[in-house]
Amino acid sequence: MHDRAQIGRRGLLAGVAAGAALGAGPALAQFPNLGSLGGGDLGKLVGQVSDVLSNMNFTEADEIALGQGYYDRFIDQSGGLYNSRSDQDALVDFAQPVIATTRRNGLPWEIALIDNDTVNAWALPGGKIGIYKGLIRYVATPEELAAVISHEVAHAELSHGAAQIKNKKFTQGMSNIAKQRVVERVSRSKAGALGGLVTNELLTALEGPIFDMITSGYSQDLEYAADNHIVGVFHAMGYDTGRATDFYNTMLRLMPPGAKATTSLYATHPGTRDRIKRLQLAIAKDKSPIAANVGHAGWAGLKSSFPTRTRFRLA
Repeated sequence: MHDRAQIGRRGLLAGVAAGAALGAGPALAQFPNLGSLGGGDLGKLVGQVSDVLSNMNFTEADEIALGQGYYDRFIDQSGGLYNSRSDQDALVDFAQPVIATTRRNGLPWEIALIDNDTVNAWALPGGKIGIYKGLIRYVATPEELAAVISHEVAHAELSHGAAQIKNKKFTQGMSNIAKQRVVERVSRSKAGALGGLVTNELLTALEGPIFDMITSGYSQDLEYAADNHIVGVFHAMGYDTGRATDFYNTMLRLMPPGAKATTSLYATHPGTRDRIKRLQLAIAKDKSPIAANVGHAGWAGLKSSFPTRTRFRLA
């Protein structure tokens, strides 16, 4: 079981700036041919950003550095911490059994309740998770909330952030200034001496695309993988895996066909109906033994503060 103080630090509502001095952090990659990036043709350098990112060799330490560097600023950009210690603690209590199923015990897991009425949640590399209060208002059962948290845990556990950053589509979302910053930062690094690549400079360059990535959704394949992860978590926790699709059915009611809003949990690609069908197939194929139910710590407290809405509307 993860230490409550570790994963519930934000319940104290005293966020500590975690990424202010990452200059001494580990290298993200080793690039044997950095000399090709040092010329005067800036257009050529910008065009090589995709190659730079795709060749990054992310370690667990790198993922942790990215999560710590962005967590405070992304919570602030999402709406800030919800100002209730009891509700923050209730969310931590509820999430602990889900996080306890992870095999990545070296990640400094944290989860925060964010003051935003949108039905959304997100996960950063390194085990950093944000849940919007708007989502808590629309989950009617513990299984629905557990499915959401399981999905977000999967993104961190399966290193989806690192995989997405290496995708060419991620590079396309970067501004030209951001591309230049990445290339310039790498071109100044010396081969064999790339320590400290995760600096505030690099974090700033990638900030916009990474924020869009976590709040609007990962790639289709990564979202499917995170959905499938719910099944294993439900087995480990003693939840009925047949309930793993409940939240997505709620999303269908909340975000009907034709809705233009896009969040990390709702998108037209992959479509919610398709995700339900795929998840149902994963449920049918899974033969894992079911553990004893661990209960629903924190659920009553969350529902006391955020009663489930019976009338659905877009936030």
